Amino acid sequence: MIFCNLGSGSKGNSSLIKSSTTAILIDQGFSIKQLVYRMNLRGIDPREVEAIVLTHEHTDHVSGVAPFARRYRVSVYMTRKTFETINQKKFYNVEVITFQSGDTIKIGDILVKTFHIPHDAADPIGLVVSSNGKSIGVLTDIGSPIESLLYHIRDVNLLLLESNHDVFMLLNGPYPLNVIRRIKSRVGHLSNDQAVSFFSRIRDSGNLEYLVLGHLSETNNDPSLVRELFEGANHNDKIKIEIASQDLPTALIEL
Repeated sequence: MIFCNLGSGSKGNSSLIKSSTTAILIDQGFSIKQLVYRMNLRGIDPREVEAIVLTHEHTDHVSGVAPFARRYRVSVYMTRKTFETINQKKFYNVEVITFQSGDTIKIGDILVKTFHIPHDAADPIGLVVSSNGKSIGVLTDIGSPIESLLYHIRDVNLLLLESNHDVFMLLNGPYPLNVIRRIKSRVGHLSNDQAVSFFSRIRDSGNLEYLVLGHLSETNNDPSLVRELFEGANHNDKIKIEIASQDLPTALIEL
């Protein structure tokens, strides 16, 4: 399998996962022009994409879904509750396939296991995407590292994990109090400390090869700080660590 995060942050999110025969996107929060540009930087042909799977309805994850799906005739998968929440008129001439959180979806030779996550959306989900004996976990936009998440991603080979903010920077930054409370709440976003603690609990599972840290706040975080924290928790440099950017795609990661 191949993984590439095409961008991660409050201005847009999308990741490509490709098996030997099938390519899918997880979320699509960019304009077509911007997403195709990022794909081209990594030699990815947008015509290969067969489906887009949405984790939730927030704008930075869905704003570019319908235009991309129409242009490239791509099916869009989302939970029924998510579909009921979005502006359905934007999805004219798009094949929308709904499911329930907890379902496993088959797209070509890829299996997508879905499960509930704590976030302030209608029906937010995390994912484990599997094919040919390899699996990739997607955990972004989660307010608290609840125990069930550890169960779902316990065997993944690559994990995309949110490390959104440094608590000191958040509390002393420019955000109004109501926004700070929302981010820190159990349905907000993971802090660096929460994410490091979560990583420390799965680090020695035996299967994890890559950790990709995403959804870093441009206002309340610093990539160099995140790297320092996680490399300090990465015993014997066992796991390769990448930090996803808002502005550029990661390298192609092959499992």
